[in-house]
Amino acid sequence: MDIRVRTARTLKVTELRISDEEQQALADLYRDSRYEALLNVMERACIELETAHFNTSLGDPELILGGHAVTKAAWLLFTYFQRQVQNAYNSRTADEEGPSIPPTLDEFLQGIE
Repeated sequence: MDIRVRTARTLKVTELRISDEEQQALADLYRDSRYEALLNVMERACIELETAHFNTSLGDPELILGGHAVTKAAWLLFTYFQRQVQNAYNSRTADEEGPSIPPTLDEFLQGIE
């Protein structure tokens, strides 16, 4: 397998929905021990960006604002990745449990109290 770094868009605008195969791969990733290592790498990248932002000179408000925007975007992307993997895993486990029985009116009302 050729390892390459993506530096440009490879997906089409219409390919926003995650395919069933990709959903399955993401669900498998959740239980993989390498997933924790990947999360640590991504978190370290966010921390490096955040540290660079904190070390920005106070005399340059444009750099401060830009650093804040980049740092915020990095953390948002980091949490987005985690949510996609977690949602794929939760979807798969919900499918494995089988069809759910809707609660009765009494169960629903009891849950509100």
